[in-house]
Order: sequence, then structure tokens, then C-alpha cells
Amino acid sequence: MNRNPSRAKTLTMVQIALLSALVVVLQVFFSAIRVGVVTLNFVLVPIVIAGVLISPIAGLIVGAFAGLTTFIQVFTSGDVFYVFLMTNNAFATALICICKTAAAGFLAGLVYNMITRVGKASRAKTYIGSLAASVVCPVVNTGLFVLGMLLFFGSALTADATFGSMASGNLVSFVLVGLVGVNFFFELALNVIICPLICTALMNSGLFRKK
Repeated sequence: MNRNPSRAKTLTMVQIALLSALVVVLQVFFSAIRVGVVTLNFVLVPIVIAGVLISPIAGLIVGAFAGLTTFIQVFTSGDVFYVFLMTNNAFATALICICKTAAAGFLAGLVYNMITRVGKASRAKTYIGSLAASVVCPVVNTGLFVLGMLLFFGSALTADATFGSMASGNLVSFVLVGLVGVNFFFELALNVIICPLICTALMNSGLFRKK
């Protein structure tokens, strides 16, 4: 029996809304969990779930919502680096915040579909697809952040009184080590460990069903 299109569309909208709400909770209340010099960030998890279990467009929407939430935090924070970004180019800051997570969610979902829709379906292929999406999401997210910093803020970083002494020597190294640092590797590890397990559990529960 065919599923009711209207009911399926409503269910998808509810799922996207729930994952977007989860993004806000994780971003506002759990984005500052620190273990030594590492900041544990779980915000990409619901983005991967949206891309894998719903669609690449859902991953894009949840990712864009996450980016908007990040930008609001940057806009309202008194952090020295955030103030630097807003003072030098608020539009580019918003563009980077929103586009990096939106693209990460979309590409994570796209990669999952490319892997799972070729050949015969299997649990192994589903897990591999989820694993690949879990890798793609943080790589794209961090990659676009680095690219945005170099493209829009390169000159400003080298000329800034606070960051200039560190950035003027080797701008690329400063962005990769000073701004990204080891957090990327922990973010990648968290996604690789957590996302496939959660996606598999949600698939088995029947709460999320691919069209």
C-alpha cells in the first residue's frame, strides 16, 4: 500500500524540526564542553542524521539552521575572535557560518545515497554509507571554514593587533593550527563513532524511513 504523500511530507517536516531543535540545544548548552584543550562538539551529529535518514536537502536545512545558530552566538558573544570577525566582515562571517554546515549536511546525505543506492541493499552497505557521511560532514565543515578564513579574513588576520604576530609568519599554518587545531580530529572521531550507531538504531526503530 502506498504511503499517504501528505502524511509523509508532514512527518518529514516534523523530523527536520526536531533535529533543528536538537541542534539549538547542542549548540547553546553543550558546545563549550572542554576536556583539556579540546572542545567537544556534538552539533554535527543531528546534521549527519538528517542527511542520512531523511535526504541531502534535509541535511542542508538542518545544517543551515545550525550555521544560523552559530552566527547568532558569534554576533552576541564578547569573545575576542568573534569580535574580530564581526568587526572586519559581518556578512562574510554569516556566509561562512551558514554555508559550511549547510554544505556539510547536504554532501553527507549525498555521499550516503551514492553508496547505498548502487547495487543490492545490505546492512553492511548502510553502515558504510553512514560511516562515510560521518567523515564527509566534519571534513567539509572544517574545510570551508579554513577556506573562508583565508579568503575573507587573511589580510585582516595578519594586520590585526591580537592575531597579527601569529598569522603574519605563516597564515595557513595559523588557521590550521591556531584556529582549527586538534579539535577537528576529535570532532571527526566523535562523528565516526556516534553517527553510524545512532543512524542504525533509528533505522531499526522505524522512526526514520527513507523514501
